Amino acid sequence: MEIGRFQLQYQLLRSKRKSIAISFDRDGNLVVKAPLWVERYEIDKFVESKREWILTTSVRLQNAREKEAANRLRLENGDELYYLGEKRVLTVVREERSRARIKNVCGHLIMTVPYEADYAYKQEQLEKWYRKEALSVFKEKAQEFAENIGVSFKDIHIKDQKSRWGSCSSKGNLNFNWRILMAPEPVCDYVIIHELCHLVYMDHSANFWRLVEQHCPFYSQYKKWLRDNAGLLYKF
Repeated sequence: MEIGRFQLQYQLLRSKRKSIAISFDRDGNLVVKAPLWVERYEIDKFVESKREWILTTSVRLQNAREKEAANRLRLENGDELYYLGEKRVLTVVREERSRARIKNVCGHLIMTVPYEADYAYKQEQLEKWYRKEALSVFKEKAQEFAENIGVSFKDIHIKDQKSRWGSCSSKGNLNFNWRILMAPEPVCDYVIIHELCHLVYMDHSANFWRLVEQHCPFYSQYKKWLRDNAGLLYKF
């Protein structure tokens, strides 16, 4: 559809929801969620009514993405990474070798790579390392929290999700964004507890949030931290 001088495309997601809602995903794509019964022309009319908000928000998000790109780490010596909220200074060692090795030692992440390693290679190896660490840390934490809550989960999967920090399937599987491992530990704990509570309530009802608060009393602070500091977790 066309809004003013702009051609607008959006992703339409239909469900049993009761009303139409619009939002942008992390990549800046417009997402429209609508009830199953609403006609397409009604959806377009709703989107048109939100024209000013869409254009303003689109510009704001584009500026934020440009700022994020400018702040993207070079993955060279001295870059600051985080592990459960604690600073880790990156040290890159180049030598004759076929594969990378990463060690978490005394406030440093020491990454030994082949001489020819470029940014993409270092990024890939760092993500692999964080994913492996996240799986180990999150499993241990989830087992402890699950026992406290009185639930059990089937398995944990580590992903690079663009628009969410975690999710819980109806089969009892938990999915977590590996980038959460860089957040402060209480924030990481909140995300895990949040998803475990979905094993009791598969919604965001008042009962759900009461259960979250019971096991994570300051969860609202951690939700705010994620809203305000998400960019810190996407620096490479």
